[in-house]
Amino acid sequence: MISITIPIPEKVSTNKIYAGTHWAQRKKIADLYHMSLIEHKGHKVTEYPVEITYIFRFKTKPLDSTNCMFMAKCLEDGLIKNGIIEDDSYQHVSFTGAYTQKGTSDEVTIHII
Repeated sequence: MISITIPIPEKVSTNKIYAGTHWAQRKKIADLYHMSLIEHKGHKVTEYPVEITYIFRFKTKPLDSTNCMFMAKCLEDGLIKNGIIEDDSYQHVSFTGAYTQKGTSDEVTIHII
């Protein structure tokens, strides 16, 4: 199992994205999430398929779990970009899920099993 905990680069709800966030702003957010995983490049999954669980913790106003899915997608793409997982196709990732909870800071823990 690989477990990675990082600060949430930017709190962005899926509702905000569906409301019509411009593509350039979405790319800026995605790039921010991809960069947040650079220090974890040394981790590498070798057996597939995996299950990925995201545990989002928020200091104030926790989002519901489906409102975290845009951030989860950005993180999953960051896992690929940083060589931690090969791909997010069904052959590589059989499950993706998100939990939300109140925390002492805005952070996310990624469990890959």
